Formats: sequence, structure tokens, C-alpha cells
Amino acid sequence: MKIVLAGGAGDVGKHLCVYLLKHGHQVTLFDKEEASFTAIAGTKPAILKADLRDIPRLTDIIAGNDIVVNLAWSFSDDPHELFSSDILGHINLLQAAAAARAKRLIYASTAGVYGVPAASAIEETHCCHPEQARKPLYSVAKHCAEQLSAVLGCTYGIPTTILRFWWAFGDSIAGKHLRELIKLAIANRPIRTVAEAGGMFVTMDDIGLAVELAGTRPHATGTVYNVGSLYLSWLEIIQLIIDLTGSKSPLQLTPSAEWTGPAFLNETWELSWSKANNELGYRPLLDNTNTQQLFRQALATCVQQVMNTTSSGK
Repeated sequence: MKIVLAGGAGDVGKHLCVYLLKHGHQVTLFDKEEASFTAIAGTKPAILKADLRDIPRLTDIIAGNDIVVNLAWSFSDDPHELFSSDILGHINLLQAAAAARAKRLIYASTAGVYGVPAASAIEETHCCHPEQARKPLYSVAKHCAEQLSAVLGCTYGIPTTILRFWWAFGDSIAGKHLRELIKLAIANRPIRTVAEAGGMFVTMDDIGLAVELAGTRPHATGTVYNVGSLYLSWLEIIQLIIDLTGSKSPLQLTPSAEWTGPAFLNETWELSWSKANNELGYRPLLDNTNTQQLFRQALATCVQQVMNTTSSGK
């Protein structure tokens, strides 16, 4: 397939690009920021600079391609930026994809659109309450983009598919709360956690697989799919951090009802990807043991990054 990655200079975009190139696809990557890329097996993507406000430019870029993946998002908490930049850009991309006669637009969304996680594995039929999410404005805007995909996809005549995931990781893994836990471990300070809290992580390669599958399945039009690879509790993650840092931090388990720390660390994000499995044939590329090892390697890289930053005094 010929695939365009909008907002491809970001972490997910770069990893997704590597996956798609390795699997024989032609990739065009564009972003409003400058991007560089190392050749993979002698191949490189076409790297362009473009702004989602420029519909003619977008149409020219997409022309001749099969799939458009929208990864462009500011992660802002400013409603003006979210709706005047991110949402408007998404509308423009839908219009350009239709004008260029692309076969499908895939939108990378977030589990945050569900709002508050359910007590059991969350399926796509779970009611969305993005206004109740930990980052409500971000989640409301992402949900709005999902709905625009459905409505404008029909209006403009461009098939759309939504992928929802919680936390993606590749060679490393990012996250403010994760880094704060690592800092506590480095300082040998007590680390508190809620035993049952955690979430469904997804590898960058599994996102790539989901894009491949959704891009080749006609029945994926107008459909939402959860994707995931591995569920880990915060207790398991903290134990890994302590092991990787050689920390002497004591672990303190706190009942959920008594938790006073960041709300994010008291949530259970277990996404069900059974719909993607049943309709797309999606299943993680690696088994649990190998995915856990991959997560450990990503976490080890993150630990080293935090250690380097701490030692340099930044």
C-alpha cells in the first residue's frame, strides 16, 4: 500500500513509518515540523513539510496514495488551539483525502474518549464521556474528531476508521508519571501505588499492524477499534523500575478509596481488542512473554534517560 502519515514526525509516526517500510509499504511522511529519517533496509519515506491549514497542498501530497493516517495532534489543553488547529486540521485532512480519492483515512484516537474507565475490560460499545476524563478538553476534542470522521467521511465520500489505544511504546516509553516514579526509585524514596490500577499498553508495531489490517478491510469503514498488546498493573511496573534502578525504595500499597496521589495512578484501563480480533484478524504480533520483555527494554531506556537528566542536573 501507499500510505501517508500526517503528523509523522512524532514518536508514533516515526515508529509506524519504520514498521510500514519493513513490511514493504511506500510511505510519505509530512509534518508542520522539520523531520529527518534514517533509511530502513535501503528505503526511506518521502519526507515533506506541510501545514494542515493548506488543503491544496494536502491534496497534492495525498494524490496517488491509498491510506491516510492522521497522527497530527497538539496535545494542548487550550480549547482555542484544540479546535482552531487540531479539529480544523482534521476536517481539512478529511476533505483533502476525499479530493485526492484516497481509499481510507485512519484516525489515531485515545482511550480517553471513554472518560472514566469501566470496572471490566472496556469494549467499543462502552458509553463515551470524554468530559469526565482526566484531561477533559483533550478527550472532548479527540471524541469530536472521531464523530467528524464518521459524519464528514460520509459527506465527503472518504471511508474512515478509528483506532483507540491507551499508551503506546517502542524503543523507549514516555510519560510524566512514569518518570516521576523512576525519580522516586533513584532517590530510594517510598513509592505508593494502588495494587489493582494499571492499563493496556500497545507496541508501536501492533499499531502498525492495526493500520495495515484496517486499510485492507472494506467492512472497517465507519468503525471504531480498540487496540492493545499487554495489560500491566502499576505494581508490576514499579517492581520493574526498582529492579532496573537497583533501588531500595519501599513499596506501599494503598487501597483505591484511600489514594491521594495523581488520579491517573488510580485508574484501570483494560481495553478489550476482541472486536478488532473478530473483524480485522488483529492480534498482537508477540506473545505476552516477549511483549513484557519488549516493555522492559523500553522502560530500561526511559530509566537511563531519567538518570542522565538527573545526573546532569536538568
